[in-house]
Amino acid sequence: MKIAGLNSFEEEKIINFDKLTEKGLFGIFGPTGSGKSTILDAITLALYGKITRSNKGYINTTRKNLTVSYEFQVGLGNDRKAYIAERNLKINKAGGYNTKYARLLEKLEDETRIVCDGPSEVQSQIESIIGLTVEDFTRSVVLPQGKFSEFLRLTGKDKRDMLERIFSLEKYGRELGEKIKREKNKHLKEENILTGELKKFEGLSEELLMEKENQLKDALLEEKNIIKEKSRLDKDYEKYTGILELQKELKEFKSKGKNLIEIKEEIKSKELRLEKGKRAVKIRPLIDDLINTEIALEKNKNQLEDLKLKLSQIEKDISITEKEYEEINKTKEEEIPKLIKKEASLLQAIELGEKISLLKEEIEALRKSYSEIKNEKTKVENRIRDIVLNREEKSKQISEMEERINQLKIDPEYRDKLQAALEKENEYLKSNKMKNDMLLKLGTRKSNLEDLLKEYNTLLRNKEKQDLVIKQLNNKSVELEKINPGDNAALLEKSQCFNNLKEKLDKALKDEEKSKELKAKLINLKEVITPVEEEKKQITEAISNNRETLEKLSIEIDHISKENLANMLREELEEGEPCPVCGSTHHIFADREFDFSILETKEKEKKALESSIEKLNSSLNELNLKLVGFLKEEEYINGELEASLKAIEGIDINVLKAENNSLELELIGFKEKLNLYTKEKEALERQLTLEKEKQLKLQMEEVKTGEKIKNEKAIIEELEKEYKEGEFNFNKLKEEYISIKSSLKLEDISLKIKEMREAERETISLQKLLKEARDLIDKDNKEREELIEKDKELHGRLGEIAQSGKEKGTIIQNTEKEINDLSEGKDSKEYLGWTRNEISNINKENQRIKSKLEEQKKNKQNIWDNKVSLEEAEKMLISRVIELNSKLEELLKENGFINLDEVLQSYIDKKLLEEMEITINTYKDDYKNVINNISRIEEKLNGEFIEEEAFELIKIERVEKEKLLNEKIKEIATLQNIITSMKLSIEELSQLMKKKEALEKKLSLLNDLSRLVEGNKFVEFVAMSQLKYIAREASRKLKSITKDRYALEIDGEGNFTIRDDFNGGEIRDISTLSGGETFLASLALALALSYQVQLKGSAPLEFFFLDEGFGTLDSELLDIVMNSLESLHSSRLSIGIISHVEELKNRVPVKLIVYPSKQGEGGSKISLEYS
Repeated sequence: MKIAGLNSFEEEKIINFDKLTEKGLFGIFGPTGSGKSTILDAITLALYGKITRSNKGYINTTRKNLTVSYEFQVGLGNDRKAYIAERNLKINKAGGYNTKYARLLEKLEDETRIVCDGPSEVQSQIESIIGLTVEDFTRSVVLPQGKFSEFLRLTGKDKRDMLERIFSLEKYGRELGEKIKREKNKHLKEENILTGELKKFEGLSEELLMEKENQLKDALLEEKNIIKEKSRLDKDYEKYTGILELQKELKEFKSKGKNLIEIKEEIKSKELRLEKGKRAVKIRPLIDDLINTEIALEKNKNQLEDLKLKLSQIEKDISITEKEYEEINKTKEEEIPKLIKKEASLLQAIELGEKISLLKEEIEALRKSYSEIKNEKTKVENRIRDIVLNREEKSKQISEMEERINQLKIDPEYRDKLQAALEKENEYLKSNKMKNDMLLKLGTRKSNLEDLLKEYNTLLRNKEKQDLVIKQLNNKSVELEKINPGDNAALLEKSQCFNNLKEKLDKALKDEEKSKELKAKLINLKEVITPVEEEKKQITEAISNNRETLEKLSIEIDHISKENLANMLREELEEGEPCPVCGSTHHIFADREFDFSILETKEKEKKALESSIEKLNSSLNELNLKLVGFLKEEEYINGELEASLKAIEGIDINVLKAENNSLELELIGFKEKLNLYTKEKEALERQLTLEKEKQLKLQMEEVKTGEKIKNEKAIIEELEKEYKEGEFNFNKLKEEYISIKSSLKLEDISLKIKEMREAERETISLQKLLKEARDLIDKDNKEREELIEKDKELHGRLGEIAQSGKEKGTIIQNTEKEINDLSEGKDSKEYLGWTRNEISNINKENQRIKSKLEEQKKNKQNIWDNKVSLEEAEKMLISRVIELNSKLEELLKENGFINLDEVLQSYIDKKLLEEMEITINTYKDDYKNVINNISRIEEKLNGEFIEEEAFELIKIERVEKEKLLNEKIKEIATLQNIITSMKLSIEELSQLMKKKEALEKKLSLLNDLSRLVEGNKFVEFVAMSQLKYIAREASRKLKSITKDRYALEIDGEGNFTIRDDFNGGEIRDISTLSGGETFLASLALALALSYQVQLKGSAPLEFFFLDEGFGTLDSELLDIVMNSLESLHSSRLSIGIISHVEELKNRVPVKLIVYPSKQGEGGSKISLEYS
């Protein structure tokens, strides 16, 4: 176990349990408050993240950070595994605790594996591995013996109550009773809700469902007939829609054909232009080539003239540059050698100057070193002087501290007595506080009991009042049921009757209104038909008259044509040509000339008459179609009128209205009564449920308060007993405390202890200071010797630096004289720069003039080459112009053009040419397409025709049928929804009845369970079962401890007794046992309980602690206890004692000593000791 920052353990402490438990019996010893129990807290904190004694204030305030690590093993043999549980907690800003990390590791042979990470995950995994919760674990590991000696003596109900608390059997008593009551109330509420739900299905039946299904069948049959009629109309609609579309399409194509004929001449003109333009396109490239060649020739001539001028100028420039080049070459040969020699002398002077600079730097460095060493020497001398003075001061302080330490020494025997007196004082003060706290607690409990008794009496009175209220509400419910107007089935029946009558009235009114509208339509239609028939008669007469006139005119035209036919032929004959009638070549011409104007006039009159007849026939057809439409519409209206009159035949609408109003008022009245009854009933049921809940709450509070009173009385009785025991202990401690104070002749023991501890702290502090002072003197002596040596060394170094400085000064003077001779008294670097600059300038000028001359010569050659090239190009271009003119004349003749201007006028851009060709081809395609489409449409129509008015009538009839079909579909959907809803309601009713049956069974079981746990009978049964088992296990352990002398048994009333097998199995009462015997019996009982708790676990616990106040036992009893514990431990079970009693230390083979924390020393200390 590693602990750091937990309670008094400030610094990390490691406890090796392998060593601690190796002898089987071990102990943890230390004074009160030293931190013994903190070790147990560390185990539970590492495993479960909880401390059973307190949930706050356990992190050390100095460290503010807690770390625990617990390594343990579980299992047996090959199944044994090793784990490490680690946790780290720290105090946050709000003063609460945050878990920084929590993890569980498994130790394998070669590695450590993380099992889980996180506080809750670690706790869950630990519970799974060990099989115990934190409460079970603490009850198994730490056995509070004092409680079990008390348990041993308790009888009857007190013993069972204590066992109930130890084993948490409350869940089988009051908690179970409350749970059953809550469950019962929950199911009672469900029963009330279920009853309410069942009421809404009153009147629902299979017969009503069958009636609705029959109505649905009739509606479906009607729908089928309407669909059949609508299908016929849909076919007609589709057919005539197509015909109407084809009629429109034919009209469009005829109009398009007319437009195409109108632009026919324009297209012919475009065809001629296109042909001429194509011929011009063939010649145009040659014309363009000729023009471009002439332009190139002119450009060539201009460029040639420019080059001749440039050539003359460049020759003059070259002559001037050649003279400049000769002059610069002469200057270079004379001046450059002199300047190079001067450059070499200056470089040597600069090199000598650099050496002087280095020497000067070295002299400056020597000067600096000399100054630094001199300063350091002064510091060393000062430090030697300070050390001598400081040593004298330290020696004086050491003498004073040694004298003070001798004054503070305390006699060890007197210190031990004072420590014992302080412990006794603490026990006395603690006992006094416990006595006062007990008295205060007793007063508080008695006051609580009085308040509970008053509360209980008030609850009884409120319960009586609540019973009376519920009785009154039940009576009211019975009275209300007497005036029940009916259920939802009656309302549904009345609503159905009213709906049927209203539907019949609405239909009759609709039919009556429809018949009036149809009569008005019929009158309006007849008014429209009469003028149309009159117009038809007039047109028929006009057609007849025009046909008579046309026949006469045709006869007359035929006569004139025959009369003048010979004359017409004669005019066509030519002398010498054969006659087509007689074959003669000689022709005799009459003198009379034929008048063609008469025939033309008659032809025009004939065409006019034919056109008039055609128009009249068209008008007649239109009128006929209109009349057919009007007659069909008249036939349709007559049919509808007959159906409407037949529908209202024998129905008195006024009587129906009166019946409808009467039934509506009756239905409204019934609804109002039913709604009022339902609201009153629901309000009453809600109030009754609410009051029953209040009654149940009062009953629960009554039981709860009764139990509280019972518990308070038991607690007061126990507290009074504890107070008497505490008062006796206090008086005993008081006498001992006063005796110790008198023997030591002290009024305030704590003050004396404080003075003694302060003296001890001062002594420790002085000893520490004394050691530090002596160490400092030794250190100073050593430093002084080292400084004296260093001073000698620094003195020698100063002499060496002075000699070196003088030598370097002489060398500098000689070198400066040599430099002055080489540089002619000038600055070497500046003079060198001027010399090099002069050399560079001469070379640059020479190179510049040379480059200029070369560039001019190169330009001259380029110009000459370009001139020759242009002269050759001029010859070629002249030849090309002559050749192109010859070819152009030939092409003009071939393509029928007179000159170039005609070609250019006829030329059309290629893009425009393509567009013209596309336009002409598009026209031809469109004309062909129109002719083909007119033929196609006329073939499709096959002589069929329909007027738009007739088509509109078909559309109207189709819409009417569709509307009628939709109404029928809605009616069917409504019936289907009603039937589906009724089927679901019947199914829901069936499920609710099953639910009601199951609920009644549950309530019956809950009533049985309620009777079973009444009066804590079940708890008593469980407690006694546990008690018998524990008694058997405790008896076995007691026999083992006492070498088969004593055994523990339970009498008929459930009280413990002791059987003494060394006295013939005599049964003894617990009260007859001595202190040692009582302790042994209590120990056996504690071990049995620990074993019982361990049974819940999945891994056996191999050690436990006895946290018992052994200080109250005498030496004889201690021997008995220790002998018993020594006999109990084994290779698989280790026993630990937690105590501050010194006498036990020698009896325990291995012990862990815990020393209380001291200020500034890192908290509690531990050490492992062997006896």
